[in-house]
Amino acid sequence: MLAVLAPIFHGPLAPYADTLVLPGEKPGAMPLSELIAPAGLDAALERVATYFGGDDRRVLASLFSIHYVHILMPVMVVAQLVLGRHLPVAVDALSVVLDEDGLPDHFVLPHDGHADDEGDPFVRFQPLIFDHLEPVFRALSARSGLSAKVLWTNAANLYEAILRELEGAGFSPGVVVAGERLVNSPRWPDGRRNPFHAPVRYVEGPGGERRWRRVCCVSYLLPERGYCSNCPHVLAKAKMAGTDGAAASAASSP
Repeated sequence: MLAVLAPIFHGPLAPYADTLVLPGEKPGAMPLSELIAPAGLDAALERVATYFGGDDRRVLASLFSIHYVHILMPVMVVAQLVLGRHLPVAVDALSVVLDEDGLPDHFVLPHDGHADDEGDPFVRFQPLIFDHLEPVFRALSARSGLSAKVLWTNAANLYEAILRELEGAGFSPGVVVAGERLVNSPRWPDGRRNPFHAPVRYVEGPGGERRWRRVCCVSYLLPERGYCSNCPHVLAKAKMAGTDGAAASAASSP
């Protein structure tokens, strides 16, 4: 565990206390650059296929990316927003430990970062998004044939969910408002498309407001697996049926 981050390892973040570690703390680490090389991703996806079943690389890549960002992002995002702690994220600086199923289990950081009072989320998260996630998703898309849009939505969906957790946990409203700028703007300040823009939508219905992904994660492509409860396909079916999606999502989820 990174000792400098101990103040945030409680409540929803408690299970993530050892997802980010320092050199020597976890055996079996490999350079992240090796993992995202063609041979590394091929080997990882073969192991993921054994775990999940099926051989469609698109869904395997999507599920791999979901596990990937759930190990990488929660602590990094909260450390930035709540503690003002900048952690090293560049692909060439990190190593990764995979579990027996080929899924990311720990990321090994070269050091524990530094304090940073930067308040602009576009500055804060540019290294995570463009120095880390972009090359990883580019490589994963190339090896699987999966649209990068799905991978970006997997990451941005988690980011938005983290903001909602912070909101519900009673952190300063300014923390959440600053973080929300990243999902509310379609463009980066320099004009680039913002891949974290609007990953979800909130829709009012007879059962109240519900949260829906904008892009399907394609997990339904796995054998014996249906649509996720917040899948946009479920919302579309619900609209066609004239319901709020509750019954459709219950029927579609595995």
